[in-house]
Amino acid sequence: MTTAAPDQTLTDTMAKLEAALLAPVVSGEMQAWVLAVQQAAATFAMDWTTHLRTVLHVQYEQIANTDPELSSCVEKMIQTDHELLEELACFHEKLHDLHQAASHVDWQESKLAAERQNIEQVGIGLILRIKKQQSAAATWLTEAVYRDRGVGD
Repeated sequence: MTTAAPDQTLTDTMAKLEAALLAPVVSGEMQAWVLAVQQAAATFAMDWTTHLRTVLHVQYEQIANTDPELSSCVEKMIQTDHELLEELACFHEKLHDLHQAASHVDWQESKLAAERQNIEQVGIGLILRIKKQQSAAATWLTEAVYRDRGVGD
């Protein structure tokens, strides 16, 4: 199996989460919006953790084995992965809290506008950081495999 399928799955899942986060909340449908985001986030969490195990961690190992000089970059990426997983867990907790609050406000959903906007910003920020992490892994893998190690002048 190539990495194209897992990469595409994660990209699709990320796009669905992003679309759910950016969808406007229709009056009276805050709970439906939260549920849509929760479902997309749950699928995304599973796909992201699978991607970490099956793609990124394999790439990290390849980078470290191919070019030991890049071990510090690999360590930084592993640390960033841990931070991203913690952010993802916090994001899910905030979603849960908003879901609970939305079930009690009835027609006064505007009271939750700030919380909803915060979740939107946190979610989009998380997606961007994960994309940046994927880009970093691809860059360091390319550097490890294709870097010219010829003698200097």
